[in-house]
Amino acid sequence: MKKRVVIDTSTGGLDYYNEPHDVEILRIKIFLDGIAYTDGKDLKADKFYEILRNQPDLVPKTSQPSAGEVIAYIKQLHDEKGYDEFYVTTLSSKLSGTHNSVVLAAAELAPDINVHVFDTLTVCFAEGLFALEADRMIKAGATFEAIDQKLEEMKKKNTIFFAVDSLRYLVMNGRLSGAAAFVGKMLKIKPILQVQETGQIVSIEKIRNIKSALTMIAGKVKDYVGDHPYEAYILYTGNPSLKAHFEHVLKQELGLENLYAAPNTPVVGAHIGPDVIGIGIFLK
Repeated sequence: MKKRVVIDTSTGGLDYYNEPHDVEILRIKIFLDGIAYTDGKDLKADKFYEILRNQPDLVPKTSQPSAGEVIAYIKQLHDEKGYDEFYVTTLSSKLSGTHNSVVLAAAELAPDINVHVFDTLTVCFAEGLFALEADRMIKAGATFEAIDQKLEEMKKKNTIFFAVDSLRYLVMNGRLSGAAAFVGKMLKIKPILQVQETGQIVSIEKIRNIKSALTMIAGKVKDYVGDHPYEAYILYTGNPSLKAHFEHVLKQELGLENLYAAPNTPVVGAHIGPDVIGIGIFLK
């Protein structure tokens, strides 16, 4: 019988998730002052956001793994752990070229090693949840085709709303659709953004106060979920007081409490900056 495993990109945040799973992590590199770090391995979220606070003019850069690096990583897992088939979930192909690198690697490795690639069209812990579901289904004996079908349904039933203190990081790294409309006001507004079904980050509102933005996000959640039951989690980038305020808002406005709080990884933080808070939603 073939030995199968799920791989997720490091942006899925599973380094910080304490529940048991067997998902392997394909790590993306981040550069600070020209020094390369490996996301989640030699640079953790708490240390990264501390660096950003102490060096506000620092502009981190990221580097997707090359196809050759992906091939080397998969061959290592094949040789050391005996895996024959790999189901790889990646962050949105609209946000990174990592997905394409894995696709190229899969073609190079075939037919000797079966690498199946799935574009989650999302990022952060939402991406990680796709990987966790694939891991659960593999353990239950599901085929890759059945996993694809389930994950395609999940794509239609999730979103992320978040507020950022400044558009600076998103604009400088070219990750925000329609950012040009905000550039002149980027130091005065607190935008609300959404990771939409297309896999892109889109600005949907402009608010001048971060706390008002968080209240508005609660309203966006209400509109999105309607009467559907749903699961939610918090996404944040290292600001405990902002996180605490958002938890209060979610309890008051939506009756949500004791949600899992997922730290955004350094690679994600390089593109959105510190002082970011949001909520991810999966409709049941």
